[in-house]
Amino acid sequence: MLGIYQLNVHQFALLLLAAALIVLVVVFVTHTSGKSNSSRRYRHQHRSAASVFVEDSAPNLTDYGQQLRAVEAASFEKQRLMNRSEYRAFKIVEDEILAAGRGYRVFAQTTLGEILDSRDEFARRSINSKRIDILVVDSAGWPIVAIECQGKGHYQNNAAARDAVKKEALRKAGVRYLEVLANESDEQIRRHLLEHLGWTDGERSERGRAERIAFLETSIPNADQVRR
Repeated sequence: MLGIYQLNVHQFALLLLAAALIVLVVVFVTHTSGKSNSSRRYRHQHRSAASVFVEDSAPNLTDYGQQLRAVEAASFEKQRLMNRSEYRAFKIVEDEILAAGRGYRVFAQTTLGEILDSRDEFARRSINSKRIDILVVDSAGWPIVAIECQGKGHYQNNAAARDAVKKEALRKAGVRYLEVLANESDEQIRRHLLEHLGWTDGERSERGRAERIAFLETSIPNADQVRR
């Protein structure tokens, strides 16, 4: 009888110990869950617009719905298409092309993927998003001269290697490549452009001058003040 009583006491002690362990586990889990929820709430309040969709992970930007929500949640501001030295060169090139009267056109910040193609997918992807500062196309829309404006930071980081990729792709496609340095004068830029186009100063015809003046008169107020 005493043995049975001792066994019951022993079992009762084990039950008490098990109950205490269960209570400790519940308290620990509750505390951890509270911290986790608090952490998630903090992340929810402080995460960027780009991660507004999926908890603790980047959004799937192949999903147009997530793209739209990212745009709706973010703010935007406009920025210059070109820096000052690039825009200066662009205006010089545009002026010369218009003065020639050949129907050529000038574009800014054009990606190579828009003007070059390759059957090699890796080669195409290697150049697809790389940009040309200034592009001259002929009267049929074919690219003729690609112009890169090289500022003070031209040889920093991987710029030289990136330009080498552009040059080789353009060379293989038969598009001429012209580098314009920041310290070049307006006249130097004009002369180098004409050389790459294969033109001479004498080919700036009266027809081209007339077209330029007509363009200025329809596009710019007080155009007579900016005629040459």
